[in-house]
Amino acid sequence: MRRVILARGAALPSNTGLGRAHQAIESNLQRALVPNWTRIKTIQHDIIHGAIFRLHRRWFKHPRFVSEELMNTQADILHITDQEQAHLVPKNSEIPVVVTVHDLFNISPRLIEGGDVPIPVGEPNPGIIRGRDISKLRAGLSRADLIICISEMTLQDVVKEFPNKAVALVRHQVEVDYWSPETNPQPRELLMEHDDESKCLIITVGSDEPRKRLSFVREILDNLPEEVAQDINLINIGSEVKLNEEQLVAAFQHAELLLFPSAGEGFGYPPVEAMAAGCPVLASDLPAHNEIIPEHCLLSSTDIRAWTEAIEKVHTEWRRAGGVPRHPDEELMEHVNRLLSPASQGKSLAEAYDMTLQSKI
Repeated sequence: MRRVILARGAALPSNTGLGRAHQAIESNLQRALVPNWTRIKTIQHDIIHGAIFRLHRRWFKHPRFVSEELMNTQADILHITDQEQAHLVPKNSEIPVVVTVHDLFNISPRLIEGGDVPIPVGEPNPGIIRGRDISKLRAGLSRADLIICISEMTLQDVVKEFPNKAVALVRHQVEVDYWSPETNPQPRELLMEHDDESKCLIITVGSDEPRKRLSFVREILDNLPEEVAQDINLINIGSEVKLNEEQLVAAFQHAELLLFPSAGEGFGYPPVEAMAAGCPVLASDLPAHNEIIPEHCLLSSTDIRAWTEAIEKVHTEWRRAGGVPRHPDEELMEHVNRLLSPASQGKSLAEAYDMTLQSKI
């Protein structure tokens, strides 16, 4: 049995993308789903308030602590679970170091052309402190022995930015049993404050940053026939409405549809979690969506008419059923379970770890 130490910065909760991704890896190691690998410990710290204290911990105290922990370790690999902590890669490590990269948006800013207008992603003109921080992240990634990428799109970005670096594809996992209305049913009453059961429930999930394209969602609704638009209750989760974990599960289980027109994602948790709950999805036909979302759920990122027609169809089916909630889409649930199960991620992770060790022999 080989051993790994996990490292990250602040102990982010599971309702954040990076927190959820880290905890999934930790859980797989604890449940023996990463063949022949086990976790010794996780190096992390509490969330710190105060800019000066955060910066001192980030640039000096925490990197030093990680290096000290490795001096007498029995581990075979150090795995830093997100690129925003790549500065933690020691300058002289006696064991291989792996870093998971979710996306390079902040490290390599760009304009995404997949929307109706070019959308800036990342920080093209960071301040002095953030600029130095990004330089530290780049240097850390350059020191890593392996970069794990969570999508083909991210892998291609990494190969372009770090052409001589070893890379591996290890997709995120999704616990279908957690989202499933069969194994973990959550009552619609949890959404009472935001819900109207007399209307067709449609949701979006994500922040209000430009690449999420909530303005496109509003444009879609504006182009619906008036009798359809008046019959829809749209809840913008994360951008306008904050929900706890149980409420989010309930939203996926009871919504008629998730709209996800984002112009760019490293992975994109909301559509796969919605599918795991049996919720129909409409997403932009762009990377990395089209790597994991079935073709019939993808639409042109700029074709408003295609989106309105798809929503009208969902509304018609809802009306035909007399407003009775839809049945879970078992094909979508099975698709997620087949492609993104914990066992699948664990197998890919073990292969990445093994490849790194073999390259150092």
